[in-house]
This record gives sequence, C-alpha cells and structure tokens, in this order.
Amino acid sequence: MKKGFIKSGMAALVSLALLTAAGCSGGGTNSAEGNSPDSGSTNAGGVPVKIEYFQMKPEAVNIVGELITKFQNENPGITVEQNNVPNPENVWTMRVSTDDAPAVFTHYPHNSIFQKMAKEGRVVDLTDDPLMENVQPAIADLSKIDGKNYLVPIGVATLGMYYNKDIFESHNIQIPTTYDELLQAAEKLKAAGVTPFYFHDKDFNGIRQEVVYKMGQTMPDIEKFLDDVMNGKAHITDNPDFKPFAEKLLALREYGQKDNMGTGYEDALREFSNGNTAMWFTGIWAIKEIKESNPDLKFAMFPLPTENAADLKTQVSVDTAIGIPASGKNKEEARKFIEFMSKKENVETYLSIGGYPSGIKDVKSGLPEITELTQLITDGKVYPTIERLWPPGTNAEVGKATQEMFLTKDIDQYLKTLDTIFYNRFNQ
Repeated sequence: MKKGFIKSGMAALVSLALLTAAGCSGGGTNSAEGNSPDSGSTNAGGVPVKIEYFQMKPEAVNIVGELITKFQNENPGITVEQNNVPNPENVWTMRVSTDDAPAVFTHYPHNSIFQKMAKEGRVVDLTDDPLMENVQPAIADLSKIDGKNYLVPIGVATLGMYYNKDIFESHNIQIPTTYDELLQAAEKLKAAGVTPFYFHDKDFNGIRQEVVYKMGQTMPDIEKFLDDVMNGKAHITDNPDFKPFAEKLLALREYGQKDNMGTGYEDALREFSNGNTAMWFTGIWAIKEIKESNPDLKFAMFPLPTENAADLKTQVSVDTAIGIPASGKNKEEARKFIEFMSKKENVETYLSIGGYPSGIKDVKSGLPEITELTQLITDGKVYPTIERLWPPGTNAEVGKATQEMFLTKDIDQYLKTLDTIFYNRFNQ
C-alpha cells in the first residue's frame, strides 16, 4: 500500500505543532519544568529518575494523577510528571520528530501519522513483548500496524444504538438482532406515534461514524477493496455491495425525525435524554452526558444489527494505549510505568472515569448500559475502524458526500462521488 500521501503534509503539521507547543509550553498539567521533565535525569548510582507521561485525554488528568501517586509510592526513586496539553497529537508529532520525545506517552494505533512514525522506527516495537501478555488477543490484533504492536491497549471505544427501555417495554419490543427486526421495530413505533430514531445529520462527522461502522461491519473484504480503489485498481461501482449499503442508509432515515438534516449532536442528545425518541446511534462516550442530562432515564445500548444475527460484531477503536519512543530516555523506568498502568486493578481504576471496555484481560469494566457491546468485545467479535487506512481528510469527505446523498436521495450520484473521493488516492 502506498503511503506517500502523508509526506506532503508532514512539514506543515510539524510547523503547526511547533507553534502549538510554543503556545502551551509549561502550561500542561503537572508540567512546570517544561515539555521535557526527564531531560538530564539519570539512573546511575541509584540517583532518582524523573519521567514524563504525555497523555492525551484531558478528562483523565485527575485519575491519572491518583495512579501516578500510587506508582511513586510503590517505586521510590521514580518520579512521574503527567503532561496534558491542547492539540496533543500535533505536539507529540513535533516532539518525536525533533528528538524531544516524552519518556512514555499515549496515542492511537489507528492514527495515520502515528502509523507512519511507528513504521519509521520512531516508536519501540512491543510485538511479543511481555508488556503485551495481558492484552486481549482480539484487541492486540486490531491494534497492529503492518503486523506489529507499538502500543499497549488499555481502554477501547465502540458505537451502538442507544434505546429507551421504557419505550421498548411499553410497546413490547425486544432488542433487534437482525436488520429486518430493526426495521420491524421502527415500523411498530412509527405506527404508534413514536419517533423511532433521531439522527444528527447536520454534523457530517456523526454521519461519517455511522458510514464507517456499517461499512466495516457489513461489507465483506471492504478494506482490501478500498485499498484497490485507492491504488487505482478498481472503482467503487465495481462492488455490488455499495448500492444496497447506500439504500439501507437512506431507508433508516424514513423512520427518523422530520428535520434530521437540521439536527446536530447536542440536539439529538437532548431529545433522546428527554425521552422524545426510541433510538439514537452514536458512541459510548454519550453515556455520561445522557446521565447528566436526565439521571432518571432508563436506557442501554445494543450493537447495530446485521442481516444475519450470527454475523454480529462491533467496531472497536483503541481509546487509550501506551507506548515508548525509540529515542526516549529512561526506558527501564518507562516500562515499569506501563507495566503498572496495565495491571488489572489499575486498569479498572483508570476506566472507571468513563466505563469504557478494557483492552486488558479479566478486567471488570464497562457500564451496565453497554453489557451487550462489552460481551462482543470479550468474545473477540470485533473489527477495527476501517478509516485508519484512509489518507487524512478522506473520512470527512465521505461524511459530507453521504450528507449530500441524504439531501438529494440520489444514490447513483453518491456512488460516483465516493469513487471520486477514493479512486487512485494513494497515487495523488
């Protein structure tokens, strides 16, 4: 697969990151000594060592701080300074590119820039490393980059269909296990005067998430096919699965609210939280917001059904994963910290902030609202987000093209637009 498309944007990305870093230097959490708290530290003769943990999730700062305190109590002589900054992915890229890498960091194995830099040897290869021993095999597999692991997956994210338990119960509707059952449930609700689905189609990003999820879940060998298209070896219209795929996207909109194109994420969140719709498709990150909006709402999630129940699986992306830069200092101490952060009890503590499913074996995680999704993950019935292999910006173009198709209802033009987006992309 040709990856030259990334090179053209790297110079601009690094320049942007330099400006970002200049604007936030010293401003990151627990980073009073700057962006390189471990510079100049040494392990010789038992001298205390300081390492920087560059982690990308602002909502995790407090819980990470608690875990760092625990680690330091268990490992006298090692000080860990947490660093969380704005635009962390850009800042990480700049720092690794300029040999100013933090000792240990979080990143995303599906991120195209991270993949490029891992392949260049800028990140320690952890394939078959003891640090990977407790990772769930299915999660380790979908985290691989060209067959290698560069990050230890701690927590994962997925998407699914939120549903209002009271509405389902009052209309005697069971959780759909096939696509036909989903439509039957929608028909029943619509006939009863209930809005079956709310869609936030004003946001092309939300549409993109739905498209990517359904492509990976329902279209056989879609990654290989799109790779051929992006290498100029095939066209979207060569694949007979694309038209039915688009037809199903449109068919569900027949059961949505009247102004789906004028509805944004916050609007859909509010309407679902207020009990004004039976179902809403988005990611597990909305659970906390729904509970804050309406603590009394009884809801849960189920995986988006497939044609055949036996084919059911859910998309998974790694939400938190920890790695070591190849040029980093104090690798022994960095490894100790990763080993600590990936221990069962510490993973449970970390994931308690959002209830996300675990990438580590035997961890009690996941809120009761996502039990069905968690079970699929535990059973290894997962697939990676297919957009991890797309050139930067492609996913946004796909979201916008699908949004246009919802407006025009012109499926043939939609397929032509997708072909324009993907065809020969790797050679441009």
